[in-house]
Amino acid sequence: MSPTVTETGTFACPSCGESLDPSARFCEACGEPTGVPIVPDPGLDDPTEPVEIPRAAAPGTCPRCDAPIDDDGYCTSCGHKAVEPVDVEDRGAIAYATHRGRRHHRNEDSGAVATTAEGWPVLVVSDGVSASPNPHRASAAAVEAATVALAGVPFGGANAVRAAVVAAHEATVAVPADGDPHWPDDGTHPACTIVVAVAAGDRVVVGNVGDARGHLLGPDPAAPSGWSARQLTTDDSLAAAAVAAGADPEEALSGPAGHAITAWLGADATALDPHVAEVPAAAGDLVLVDSDGLWNYAPTDAALGEVAGRFLPSPGEPVPAAAVCEALVTWAVEAGGADNICVALAPVAPPAAAEPSEREEPTP
Repeated sequence: MSPTVTETGTFACPSCGESLDPSARFCEACGEPTGVPIVPDPGLDDPTEPVEIPRAAAPGTCPRCDAPIDDDGYCTSCGHKAVEPVDVEDRGAIAYATHRGRRHHRNEDSGAVATTAEGWPVLVVSDGVSASPNPHRASAAAVEAATVALAGVPFGGANAVRAAVVAAHEATVAVPADGDPHWPDDGTHPACTIVVAVAAGDRVVVGNVGDARGHLLGPDPAAPSGWSARQLTTDDSLAAAAVAAGADPEEALSGPAGHAITAWLGADATALDPHVAEVPAAAGDLVLVDSDGLWNYAPTDAALGEVAGRFLPSPGEPVPAAAVCEALVTWAVEAGGADNICVALAPVAPPAAAEPSEREEPTP
């Protein structure tokens, strides 16, 4: 591979499309080799020869070639960029985790967890639309608004979830379009998707716009992992429309427009029409909400149930929500990390020790 030349005459990474210095041997965003050859300096030793570096002096080792990682986070041998730790919010029985992934230069996902006045868990995840300015600010504003609408107040069911999504939309509309160094001033506005779920005892109420998803995980002796998954949300996407018309889900997602969304939050969105569902649930079930950075790698109920079951304890045992969220995010990073990832998890029945919270700050 070699750097590609864009329409404006600049150079871009052949792997992720990030802008490059023409002489860069590795992409600053994803760490992939650019194909630019090494030009030996006749006054120096041959730079193609490996340099022996004491492992004790390095803060870590490269997952690709086992060479040391330098203080800047790059492998001293192959140039691969190591990933930073997963960001985890641990609230005991409820938690969320998020990560930039391997290819994006910033994390445009945001998440938050809280509880209603009754102690019901509230989970919120928003995915900033990369094809818009300030998507990271859009997702953070949407998550904060939705969380504030539900945290610490009596739960009003489907109407309350819908109102939280509307508040998230209004907050996204208010995010300015200027000031994003990674986006030109082209008249577009910040945008994001969102999923909001409340695990209210014997039911789960979930609302979404876009393709952030909510799932119900339940013990299933017939499932290989002991757990099954059921998607509760409806994607606003071309792939979802194709599946509704009879296409295979995995084939629809792998198509050229498989991840194109048809609805989102923000000033450029069409008329807001959130999907809101209320489904029965049982003690021992779990609610999982996530951005497509996770479900891209487990797009069907069967696949997600199998993956989640790898990290969940046996049904009936206490669920370490933070550890499970972190493990799922790490799994998605290791599966490719092509997008930002955010995952939140809660039990259907809140623990007796759960205390209402007024507000949880989102992670941008």
